[in-house]
Amino acid sequence: MIKKLRLRFIIAALLSILFVLSATIAAININNYIKTENENTSAIREIIDREHYKTESMFNGGGYIGGGMPGGNPTQPGQPQQPNDYSNNVTNREHYFIVVYNEDSSFRYSNFSHIFTITEEDGMEMAQKFFESGKSSKKEGNLRYHQEVKVVYAPGSAIYSFPPIVSTYVVCLDAQDRMHSFDNFLISSLVIAAIAYTSLVALIIISSHFVFKTSEESYRKQKAFVTNASHELKTPLTIISTDLELIKMDHGDNEWIDSIDDQVRRLTIMTKQLVTLSKLDESDLKNFPFTNLSLSKIANESVSSFLPLYEKNNYKFNSDIDEDIEIKGNNNLINELFYIFMDNANKYATPKGEIGLSIKKDNKNKIKVIFYNDIEDDEIDVNQMFERFYRSPNSNKKEGSGIGLSIAKEIIDLHKGKVKTSLKDNKIYFEITF
Repeated sequence: MIKKLRLRFIIAALLSILFVLSATIAAININNYIKTENENTSAIREIIDREHYKTESMFNGGGYIGGGMPGGNPTQPGQPQQPNDYSNNVTNREHYFIVVYNEDSSFRYSNFSHIFTITEEDGMEMAQKFFESGKSSKKEGNLRYHQEVKVVYAPGSAIYSFPPIVSTYVVCLDAQDRMHSFDNFLISSLVIAAIAYTSLVALIIISSHFVFKTSEESYRKQKAFVTNASHELKTPLTIISTDLELIKMDHGDNEWIDSIDDQVRRLTIMTKQLVTLSKLDESDLKNFPFTNLSLSKIANESVSSFLPLYEKNNYKFNSDIDEDIEIKGNNNLINELFYIFMDNANKYATPKGEIGLSIKKDNKNKIKVIFYNDIEDDEIDVNQMFERFYRSPNSNKKEGSGIGLSIAKEIIDLHKGKVKTSLKDNKIYFEITF
């Protein structure tokens, strides 16, 4: 039990740390990626502004537009402004090429002096293809494409007196340096996160030993007490049972003797169940060796044992057990499992009610074992039925220790099975899947 709790604690802690660490690393790298792409976009815009200024200056006589030339007129709306010094630094630092097209889509101007990894012929083909696509931007590996339309009015003319000059600038930026830096940061952050997580795994595993040490010691003592107490109780219970038999021989049966006999039998069953439960808590298969078993045979033998009792109590019993269903498990525990559920149905079924057992294989080759019986108890809590010593308020007068279903749950868990409880049409269903 403590080993299970410790394992669950370790798994929960590691999953929580992994989630937080992954979310943090993802957020940092996503933010870094957005920053990198914003730098690429900013560089492209600076390049377009610079090249736009240069090409329009050449087109208008090589001078500065808007007053750069002697006697020049003020810049008209839409005319390019002279870019700042930062723009010039950007164009010198970046690797790119630019192709300019006229309004009629004819080639006007290109600049391949800032890139050496792409030939002019290939670049013109790439620019033309992107220009014809009509997209404003595109990413292709480390390359960032962008096209933008610029409108310029002829210098010295009144606004709208002459048709404006419309140019489309297609830029291809090689962002290899920035993306390489981004990749290095990503790899570094992942390596650091992996080292940190590995360290935390070791730290949590080691610390969990000390955290659960006290609980493990207390649990060990508790289990030893239960086992020792159960063994110690066997002797006085055996003596009391023997004395009762002698009293019956001398004085016959009476309600007092029967009551004592019932309580002795109940205590005997409880001590055996407590020992069984204590062993099951260890989840050690060495205590319960597994073999290939015929589940159909075990079920039919259990039915044969309980059928006379069901008939005596006027229960209607329904059996639907497929043949040749096998399971790998412990013979004693599987027998105990059937005994617990069938005995439980005998104790709590509605008088003259219905009890049933079904064993089938579903389409996923899973074994489905279903126990069910009529029930009148409307206060039963199906979510707590497998808790130790749970008793429904209406079952106080019934025989039982409240341990049986807990043992059944431990047996199912030990066999890697699952159990589901439900109430429907005044019937309680226990559906076990192996």
